[in-house]
Formats: sequence, structure tokens, C-alpha cells
Amino acid sequence: MSLGKRFWDMARSNITDFRSALKPDALDGLSEEERRSLDDETADTVGAKAGRKARKFRDAAEEAWEKAFEAAQARGGGQVGGRPTPEAERLRWYRTLELEAGADRQAVRKSYLRLLGQYHPDKFAKDPEKYKAATEVTRNITTAYDGLTELLGG
Repeated sequence: MSLGKRFWDMARSNITDFRSALKPDALDGLSEEERRSLDDETADTVGAKAGRKARKFRDAAEEAWEKAFEAAQARGGGQVGGRPTPEAERLRWYRTLELEAGADRQAVRKSYLRLLGQYHPDKFAKDPEKYKAATEVTRNITTAYDGLTELLGG
């Protein structure tokens, strides 16, 4: 057997071990003795070790995600009392209109017209998904414009 063939067989067996080690459900139909004997056979392969490490990493990532989600829920999604502060809302309006905070009324209007021309739903009338998305974007742009013009005394 050639050296290349040996490497190929070893790599293929390690990939198979890695895949089976990542799936704990694949061992559900086996008895405890069969599992132990299978673990003893594949415990030292590179694929099995990598699979166990990947499974631990995946479990840790899922746990961290759950903790972060629970913390965000406890904070109310990052909003005080369920509503954004006026300052945060004003900054969001500027970001929506792609402007620096504190831009004047003329710059707000110019940006509003440019973005409205770019994202107007009539441009996407042939594709229902894009039309729906463009409608939502246009609604957000209009809300931001109305809020800023009212704030800037328009």
C-alpha cells in the first residue's frame, strides 16, 4: 500500500470519526456497553478528539447566547420602560437618514429626498419581496424625516 493511500485512508477515517463524534444522537440505539466499546475504539483518533472539542465549543456558545438573551430580556431589550429615550430616537433618525448628528434642516431634507428616490417602492413593483422591504424602508425614512423636521422647527 502506498504512502499516499495510507494518508488518504487515515484522513477519511478521521473525518468519519469527527462527524460521528459531533452527533451524539447517532449513538441512541446502542446499549451502554456498545457505546463504551465504540468510545474506546475511537477515543484516540484525531477526528473523535476534534469532534468532542467542537461539541464542547458549540455547547458553550449556545449557553453564552442564552445568557446574553436572558440578560437582554431582563433589561427590557435595552430600552428604558419599553420606549427609547428622546436622545436615542433622535440619533436613530439621523442614522436612518445617513447624516451626522446635528445636521441642519436643509441637509435633512436633501438626504430625505435622495433616500426616498433610491428606495421608493415603485422601483421594486415587479418583485413582491423587494416591494415590501422598500415600503418598510420608506416608512422608516419618512418617520425619521418627520421627527427631525418637527425637532428642527419645520
